[in-house]
Amino acid sequence: MRSKADELDRPRKRRRVMVRPDSNKSCGFENLTEDLLMEILVKLSAKEMTRSMCVSQLWYNVISSRYFTNLFLESPSSSKPPRLLLSLVDHEDQRKYAFLSTSSSSSPQHDQSASVIDQDLDMPGLRGYFVNALRGLLCVRLGRKLRICNLTTKQRVTLPIITSTLLAEPNNDNNIWSFFGHESVYDEYKVLSIVWDVSKEDGIVRCEHQVLVLGPGASWRSPYTTSTIPPHRPFSQGISINGVLYYGAWTDANRCVVVSFDLISEEFSLIELPIKAGIVWHTYRSNIVNYQGKLAVFDYSQLASNATVDLWVMEDEGKMNWSNKTLVFPLSSINFVQGERLGILGTGRCSEIRLAKTNLLSFQPRPFVIYDLNRNQITRSFEISRPPYLCFLGINKGFQTNFWEDDIESILYLET
Repeated sequence: MRSKADELDRPRKRRRVMVRPDSNKSCGFENLTEDLLMEILVKLSAKEMTRSMCVSQLWYNVISSRYFTNLFLESPSSSKPPRLLLSLVDHEDQRKYAFLSTSSSSSPQHDQSASVIDQDLDMPGLRGYFVNALRGLLCVRLGRKLRICNLTTKQRVTLPIITSTLLAEPNNDNNIWSFFGHESVYDEYKVLSIVWDVSKEDGIVRCEHQVLVLGPGASWRSPYTTSTIPPHRPFSQGISINGVLYYGAWTDANRCVVVSFDLISEEFSLIELPIKAGIVWHTYRSNIVNYQGKLAVFDYSQLASNATVDLWVMEDEGKMNWSNKTLVFPLSSINFVQGERLGILGTGRCSEIRLAKTNLLSFQPRPFVIYDLNRNQITRSFEISRPPYLCFLGINKGFQTNFWEDDIESILYLET
């Protein structure tokens, strides 16, 4: 990856691209400028693009440059039919894991016909807890190690091992929570990791933040920040809105907050939850979501009993002004009956959440739906095909289950 200076002020050179074919006949490329070459190449698919890197050193330099990589991401060529992807990993034995997806011929987005997650993604060595996926890249964590994979090229890199004095305590190896984000000003991919420890005597939380910028010579460092916030323990997925990362956290046994982290300035802020909400972070009752471009917290503890979700939307972060609304879910659309349990297995990029029945027997089909909070309707349903080798991968408390949607191909070459 290139430096900030290279990417912020890329010189627009009009070099002539010389291609010398084996035959003596002209191929028509002799007088191409670099700009025109890029205009032609950007129309290719990601697979054709990676093959074109072998034409010459110049073509390789052009295609692998960050400028062209971003140009391709913004082009129609990088878009593909959306597919749903699934990550499953056993908390007790992380050798039991799977990455699955719908086929490329799945139903288009917002089509309510059911898709089937039945494609086993061949990504050996990528086991670990799902961190998140963005711009065609996937980040997973296994203990102190994080790996990032390009889902299109299948290239993967292992980041430097996280070190901290807080990890010296016995059984603290899993007291790590990581987030993967991208900021557009300097075009940097950043990983934020939080290491914590909780005193058994008084319950005091200690934590340490570390940041890594993906690129050559990448290493962990302290954030560039002058802000101070109370020590905390993360307890929710992260979402990014306009270059700011948000995640839920505990500051002690009785206080839940939302922490914001500016991916550019690396400043932290603490956001108090609305008092009237009475929200307590718990894996099975609350989460955060991007709702119409705003941070929102939703509590679904009453979902199974009366089909409602309380949604609290941050209208003014400076004034800590929250608005509230109650949504009624059409549970009949997923054949929900009294006594069944529903869980929310992650949120999407635009006001979407993923719902699943969580108390089915292992041999029963696993129905899932994508629900759009903004439109207040189910936009897509799908289920998991269960071949014999995945019989142990049930949806229960012993497994981390995450869904996300992938509709972008990336040709970004990963370097550390």
